[in-house]
Amino acid sequence: MKKRRRKKKFFQLGWNTILLSIFFVMIAFKTYDLQKINRELQEQKENYIKKIEEETKENAKLLEQKEYSESDLYIEKIAREKLGLVKEDEIVFMEKSEESID
Repeated sequence: MKKRRRKKKFFQLGWNTILLSIFFVMIAFKTYDLQKINRELQEQKENYIKKIEEETKENAKLLEQKEYSESDLYIEKIAREKLGLVKEDEIVFMEKSEESID
């Protein structure tokens, strides 16, 4: 009878150890999965931060362009280039084209 009791204690100790081992292995796998997800989220966060910085720079550039397009200097430049307007006291020089010489 004593031998049977020792075997029972051994098996009970063995099952407890096996269950505890399985539990710790499960915790280890879950920890690994969570760390992997955390790394992926960190990469996404860094990418989003870079995108935000790029878009902020683009936004600032567009605001500068908008302010310039509303300035008198830009309006005058467009009036001269596209519409051919000149100021009252300016002299306009015209270039002869080669086709008109023939």
